Amino acid sequence: MAEQIPFGIADNLLMKLGSAVFHQIGLVYGVGGELRKLEDTLSTVRAVLLDAEEKQERSHAVAVWVRRLKDVVYDADDLFDDFATEDLRRKTDVQGRFGIGQVSDFLSSSNHLGFRFKMGHRIKAIREKLDHIANDISKFNLIPRVVRSDVSVRKGVRETCSIVDKSHKIVGRDENKREIIGLLMQSGGSQENLSMVVVVGMGGLGKTTLAQLVYNDQGVVSYFSLRMWVCVSDDFDAGALVQNILRSATNEDVGNLNLPLEQLQKRLQQELDGKRYLLVLDDVWNEDLKKWGQFITLLPVGADGSKILATTRSTKVASIMGVDSPYIVEGLKDDESWELFESLAFRKGEEKMNPKLVAIGKEIVKMCKGVPLVIQTIGRILYFKTQESQWLNIKNNKSLMLLGDENDILLALRISYDNLPTHLKQCFAYCALFPKDYKIEKKLLVQLWMAQGYLQVSSDENMNLEDVGNQYFDDLLSRYLFHKVENEDGNDVLSCKMHDLIHDLAQFIVKSEFIIVTNDVKIIPERTHHVSLFNKLNEMPEVLMGKSIRTFFMDSYHCNNYIRNSFISSFKCSRVMKVNFPLYKVPTSLIKLGHLRYLDLSHGSFEHLPGGITRLKHLQTLKLLFCKNFKKWPRNMKKLINLRHLDIDGNNELTYMPSGLGELTKLQTLPIFLLGNDSWESRHKRKRMGRLGELKFLNNLRGQLVIEGLSNARAGYANEAHLETKQYLECLVLSYRLLKESTQESEEMVSVMESLQPHSNLKELFMHDYGGARFPNWMMNDRLDLRLPNLVMVHICFCSSCQVLPPFGQLPFLKCLRLFYLYGVKYMKDNPSSPKPFFPSLKTLVIDDLPNLEGWGRRDVAANQQSPSYPCLEHLQLGNINTELCLHLISVSSSLKSLKIRDCSGLLTLPNWIGCLTSLALLSVKDCPNLTSLPEEMRTLRNLCTLEISGCPFLSERYQKEIGEDWPNISYIPKIMIC
Repeated sequence: MAEQIPFGIADNLLMKLGSAVFHQIGLVYGVGGELRKLEDTLSTVRAVLLDAEEKQERSHAVAVWVRRLKDVVYDADDLFDDFATEDLRRKTDVQGRFGIGQVSDFLSSSNHLGFRFKMGHRIKAIREKLDHIANDISKFNLIPRVVRSDVSVRKGVRETCSIVDKSHKIVGRDENKREIIGLLMQSGGSQENLSMVVVVGMGGLGKTTLAQLVYNDQGVVSYFSLRMWVCVSDDFDAGALVQNILRSATNEDVGNLNLPLEQLQKRLQQELDGKRYLLVLDDVWNEDLKKWGQFITLLPVGADGSKILATTRSTKVASIMGVDSPYIVEGLKDDESWELFESLAFRKGEEKMNPKLVAIGKEIVKMCKGVPLVIQTIGRILYFKTQESQWLNIKNNKSLMLLGDENDILLALRISYDNLPTHLKQCFAYCALFPKDYKIEKKLLVQLWMAQGYLQVSSDENMNLEDVGNQYFDDLLSRYLFHKVENEDGNDVLSCKMHDLIHDLAQFIVKSEFIIVTNDVKIIPERTHHVSLFNKLNEMPEVLMGKSIRTFFMDSYHCNNYIRNSFISSFKCSRVMKVNFPLYKVPTSLIKLGHLRYLDLSHGSFEHLPGGITRLKHLQTLKLLFCKNFKKWPRNMKKLINLRHLDIDGNNELTYMPSGLGELTKLQTLPIFLLGNDSWESRHKRKRMGRLGELKFLNNLRGQLVIEGLSNARAGYANEAHLETKQYLECLVLSYRLLKESTQESEEMVSVMESLQPHSNLKELFMHDYGGARFPNWMMNDRLDLRLPNLVMVHICFCSSCQVLPPFGQLPFLKCLRLFYLYGVKYMKDNPSSPKPFFPSLKTLVIDDLPNLEGWGRRDVAANQQSPSYPCLEHLQLGNINTELCLHLISVSSSLKSLKIRDCSGLLTLPNWIGCLTSLALLSVKDCPNLTSLPEEMRTLRNLCTLEISGCPFLSERYQKEIGEDWPNISYIPKIMIC
């Protein structure tokens, strides 16, 4: 049986052995000679790994050789970690006690002789094992091969959820889509309100994609008042399914309520009763008639026309559902297959330049038997290959030649793994840690890869480990081994999923090395190194105790005390530990896990961490999210010198950051910085509190930084934060929300804010509860477009003393501006004579509770000035503002898609020219008690899909459904809510 090759770890070991740090360790501990011998032998073995990977498929003896090598590589990785840990511990401890000049004297004393003796024996034992492995190279005729180490790729294209991945080309499914939509919208022909359409086809044919196309079709959206999407996969549990249906119906997280099934059913009935709904059950495997019967009885029938759309690979599953004539999906036609393949395997126009590759490609396409997933993965492999011989190698691959039924698809997909660069293979296989249909966050996955030592630093000095990991992720995405789920506005992918068959491929590769523990798992193989848990367990398998576990990933709130108190300390080799449950006390034995790189204790109920946690010198990621009782940091946090990500949020009892944090200069993630009020704390606690100056040297911070409790800052110290040097920060939140009562005066608030000017690269700026009489000069600057040219979002609320807004209209890339509860603001600073466009990129504008706002820019205050234009404005929300200004803002927004008006008592009618807003899709009017009518011109708004009216008594009467005198004027709108 073939084994996964530990390319990444082997490369990491060689990099360490060649580093200056390990050269120094060799000198200090007197093991330099042994380390050099180890490096030479490991280099020899590394050179033949590609050949061994191929030959182990045909030779059991070579597979056993690879298995022996993996054991030694893991032992060596632990050994090197122990060396580095001891070296870091002694350096930090000695510097603290003696000063830097006396470190070497201390290290050469008798204090470390015992450690040196012990480690010398371990090195020798590992080297001897590795020598035996190297001696077998000639026995198996393993040949050195050159390993391509670059991580660059050709630029090109970059599961399940209801969203269609628009970056993936979809061909040949238009007719299938029309036919399925027709089935969903036709009468069931019986008295029952709920009927089913079941789509059946072998894996990889695109059933999920087809269901997504149907689900998001505009006609389907209009026909069904409620749509829900649930991915079912292997585990068909009625209670879990009802929870997931509720989550989809309400957009609320109901997964951890632990409600009895009867209560869940009542909630579901409340949500679905009287509604014509569409429920998609994607990827159903259940062949148990009793389970299906238990589930279907929980579903309310809904209004007439409600439907279930299910996808499955099995006609038996369809029969269990009571559908004897399912909709069968076939493979793509030859021309459709070629169209898909051509778009993936060639650059635009490249096929015309390579007629030989086209001929080979057409033969390959025929061998793919019309299966889109196979065509996609093979096409993306060939996109990275330009030589005729490389294409012929794929064409002549036996797995592709034998492709027939579903069982053969997995072997065909194996080609995509075999053709990955070595640095991507372990990264891809590691995803077997997650269950099917799991949404994998990109940032999490990169941190896990980093913790396991899979990331290889590029020669590009500007790339750090996270950059490399992001590129690895994008490479796997571009090869169709990942499918993106969630994007940022800037098109950066935030999360992904894996197709079921791709997930099967990852599990096939890792075999027993990765185990997802469920109640059905009774035996843990000896060679298991990575363990994950996602569902409730009756008990943890005792055989896990003492295993060489390198990953323990527990993403479940359901566990018993035995799990909490016993298992953590036994995983001495762990690089990754995630234990997300209400842990009331963090075991002190955790500090013995010296290899840890990633520690996630989120959702714990503990008040503090054990002080010895600062001994975890290799720790790169520490997550403490939503630990509701956590309030005390351990001393000497500065000793966590390799910490790169400190993820804290939702910790309501925490009021300060630890002193010494500023010495952790590798920090990239610090989403929140809490400023405590030292005047209310004991002298002992004041010493542990970090001031704004802790941020001074944290110049690698990325993403978001929230500075909370600025009312506790002092003007003389605020400038020590040096925010202007934080060039990688994208989002800055400046909050004066009081953690405890403050005596800060308005002028001091202004002085503090003046000191917090961010870097010009900033993209998002939030300001909350600022009590200064004016905004800081760096915001009020006449050339704000030069000071903060990259801003795309501004959000300001509860800044009640300021009277003049900064000149936001200058910002060239500002897309979203939200202003709330600015009771003192009268106008926005602006230059009426400026030739530059006003809000040239703005898409969303919210002005809510600015009752004293007189004009929108000085040009509006001046008499008869031409109104500014908003060429990109799509979403406008206005509340409790001057009526005249309200109408003015609507009039200049011809591109609007949504308009929300609230609490405008002076508004008597909407103007006739609202009929010019031809793109308007949503109109919401609330709490406008004097609004008497809507203009007849609204009939021309044929794109209007939703109309919401509440708190408007005249409108509620005139537009009452069916009987109101003006109901005909709005009856064409698909969704109308009047209350």
